[in-house]
Amino acid sequence: MIGIVTNGLPFQNRFFEDQEFHYLYDDILHIRELHRYNLADYDTLILSCRLDIPHLKRYQSQLISFIESGKRLIIFGEILDNWFPTIDWEDSEVNFSWWVREGNDLPMSEQNTTHPLFNYITLHDMKWHYHGSFLPPAGAQSLLDIPGGRSLFYIDNVSFKGELVVTTLDPMFHIGLGFIDQSKPFLHGMAKWLREEEN
Repeated sequence: MIGIVTNGLPFQNRFFEDQEFHYLYDDILHIRELHRYNLADYDTLILSCRLDIPHLKRYQSQLISFIESGKRLIIFGEILDNWFPTIDWEDSEVNFSWWVREGNDLPMSEQNTTHPLFNYITLHDMKWHYHGSFLPPAGAQSLLDIPGGRSLFYIDNVSFKGELVVTTLDPMFHIGLGFIDQSKPFLHGMAKWLREEEN
């Protein structure tokens, strides 16, 4: 079972109205009422991008207990105000226009390409922009790096009994607002990987 956590913001509501991605999740959970759900019912919990930081801090211990029970927690987007332990986040200037300037690029590279997720996604699917980067804990697997060695996407199987998946990418935001085409194949790839992991 996969649950996805939302604020109920307009872009999130539009994302959930899009039947194209209904197979990604089984239930929608509202962050303001997270205490009302039995998280033990879920194997994977997805935190959508741009969730309210005060509520994330309020439920931090519940989310940590979830992942320490051997489950998978997936976090999309920025990790602001150090709300989650073990995640080393650094803000960066966002390059929104690199693709419209002739000869420009947004340097990044795939890592650990034998990971099964790469059966479903490509570098192009992950390359639109980023708001910051991570320094993964020792032993975690980065899947996408920028020059200098910081990560945009990593999987941590060492810090907790379960699996922490962290990416700066914010596909629900862009799908809900209807721009950045790569966000759709990226999220489809994530969904296919998660459903394959259930089998």
